[in-house]
Amino acid sequence: MTTQTAVQTAPAKAGASFDGRALRDAFGSFATGVTIVTTAGPDNVDIGLTANSFSSVSLDPPMVLWSLARTSLNMDAFRSSGHFAVHILSADQEALSGRFASKGIDRFEGLAPERGPDGIPLLQDCMARFTCKLAYQYEGGDHVIFVGEIVEFSHSARKPLVFHGGRYGMLLPKQAARSDALDEFSNLSSDDLLYQVSNAYFQTRQKVIEKLEDNRWTAEEYAVLSIIGREDGLCVPEIVARSEKVRGQGVSAAIVQKLIGRGLLHEVDSDDGQVAVRLTPAGRAAVLELIAIRKSSEADVQGDLDPSEVQLLKHLLARLVS
Repeated sequence: MTTQTAVQTAPAKAGASFDGRALRDAFGSFATGVTIVTTAGPDNVDIGLTANSFSSVSLDPPMVLWSLARTSLNMDAFRSSGHFAVHILSADQEALSGRFASKGIDRFEGLAPERGPDGIPLLQDCMARFTCKLAYQYEGGDHVIFVGEIVEFSHSARKPLVFHGGRYGMLLPKQAARSDALDEFSNLSSDDLLYQVSNAYFQTRQKVIEKLEDNRWTAEEYAVLSIIGREDGLCVPEIVARSEKVRGQGVSAAIVQKLIGRGLLHEVDSDDGQVAVRLTPAGRAAVLELIAIRKSSEADVQGDLDPSEVQLLKHLLARLVS
């Protein structure tokens, strides 16, 4: 292991100073991945922390670097250890990143790390992992830069966890621009937001309707039971109003009466003196069946989307209608 001091050039203006918060925000403009760096401390105590200061250095020899604040309580452990591991986190590992950024907890509790050289802990199910031999340490202002030579690595096709502007994010691959029109009579193209949203809605809704029909349910029956299943004890006008809000169209009182006749709903007197509708035990069983149908339809709709893309899609749709 060699310790070297990086050569610094003089600033353009001697004694120049910056507002720390503003400079941190400027640094945050650069989107990065998120990593957890681990090593073995004294008495083989597992050490690990979240860092986004990771960078590749060289292919030949294969080398990476990351930096650690001088004030870190883990500084001595990383300085004295001969090996460390860098884990690039996937989009579904935000909670793990938060855990290794927290203080006063056992960050490895409940985990079952593998073991690398010198017994360093190796976390599982990350997007990529680099096991490194410590090669150099550089003094870099208020940080120490650690350079490691890769002795082993692995990676997967998962989507990465992204950090930008002080917040976590997810990577959305940019789609190639398309200029084709839907047809010669249409003023919409596949690049129009409203077309994409409406097309996705009708296609996904149709898949749900098809599965409902296969199980001898109508879309209106599904709507009524789903609404009452979320909030038991609604009067018919409330059911109609909520159906209009959710589906864009109401349901008829005849559908409610039909479900009452089938023993799935029953009428009760509400506190305000109106007649409310509630699920019977058979109705609750029907709601569970409908939930299973909806989940099955969602799985069909998601197709080749990975979990991070599904999460991102839900997030964007929620923002669109908020």
